[in-house]
Amino acid sequence: MCLLLEHRWEHALVGAVVEAAKSACPTCYLGRTAIQKLVYFLNVLNIPMQFKFRIHHFGPFCDELAGALDWLQADDIIIDKSQNAKYSDFSTGGNWGDIKGRFQSELDQYQDTIKSVASALGPMDPNTLELIATLDFSYRWVRARGGDGPWRERTFQKFKEIKGEKFSLDEMSKWHVQLVNSRLIES
Repeated sequence: MCLLLEHRWEHALVGAVVEAAKSACPTCYLGRTAIQKLVYFLNVLNIPMQFKFRIHHFGPFCDELAGALDWLQADDIIIDKSQNAKYSDFSTGGNWGDIKGRFQSELDQYQDTIKSVASALGPMDPNTLELIATLDFSYRWVRARGGDGPWRERTFQKFKEIKGEKFSLDEMSKWHVQLVNSRLIES
């Protein structure tokens, strides 16, 4: 089947994220929230893309990425295999090979990073992904405002402004240490 819509690099990237996440954990649900967070972290890791993230109810969110998921479904690049209309469970579709082939050289450049992020974060539940991505976003927001570290307390303060009391200090501290140890943020 031929692709009906015009696709660009970011669409191939999303397809590669879906493929890598399902490969890393075939039995895990891969919904819209998870895809948003996986692509967010690829953005943090400097994978080139035009997707811009802002803070939203469930953490960093990109409106254009949400729309791209619909386009990709319409063109059978990704499919939603969920039996429950309230949730999504994405996999690659029948036309994934076509767009993948078009962007193979670009995808090859970033394949290790895509697989690493998908393997580390893909199996996580949406609440954990929300916490981790919002904590990272909070750090980047505070850091962009300038000044010197340490960053932990100001990051936690910003996180609480965004999330209120939804997550405990222990949860924030645990994942803050993980983000620091992963060298994604500074303490």
